[in-house]
Amino acid sequence: MQISKAAVLVAPSSFMSVSLGRSPCSSTGAVAEVSAGGLLQALAKVPDPRDPRGVRYRLDTLLAIGVCAMTAAGHNSLVAIAEWARRCDQEVLARLGCPFDPFAGRYRAPGERTMRDALAKVDPGALTAAGFARLAALASPATGPLSPDGVPEREQRRAHRAATLAPDPPRLRRRAFAVDGKCLRGAVRANGSRMFVLTAVRHDDALTAALR
Repeated sequence: MQISKAAVLVAPSSFMSVSLGRSPCSSTGAVAEVSAGGLLQALAKVPDPRDPRGVRYRLDTLLAIGVCAMTAAGHNSLVAIAEWARRCDQEVLARLGCPFDPFAGRYRAPGERTMRDALAKVDPGALTAAGFARLAALASPATGPLSPDGVPEREQRRAHRAATLAPDPPRLRRRAFAVDGKCLRGAVRANGSRMFVLTAVRHDDALTAALR
């Protein structure tokens, strides 16, 4: 159960910067306004540790439901996540990859037990890596003001110096990171030791680069 708690805590911290819009699920309003395919594609890289026999929901679908519920709507428990999924309409469930039940004629939403079983087994490190990869793809590169011809002024000045002055000696460009950690309240390993989260954030764009 400790792994389950760690996996749940990773999701909101990893995807906090994902741009979310209003969803047809009016009571929650928390599915990506753009196609959910990008999020599902990133989460599909997380290995599925479950026994394939009897699996009804893809792992990336369950993880995406947790991300959307916890990030935008603020649900912080598995019961609340399952309730969020239950209230979503058919279009949202379809976009999240939920299975279609031909007998009921509708897409099925996972229950709390299904979410709990999946998150208890998923690798938090793999989930975090997938989340950071998704955020890195969404983060726009920081550019300075543009000149009238559309070229960034910094690049224009650099080209001017290179053309008029002697070349500067090569300098090693370094990227700065802020590293901080905290103890997870109530999370204890089987041997009684406490669990800690260590996070590294880039200074230039405030993007989380790693979490363990």
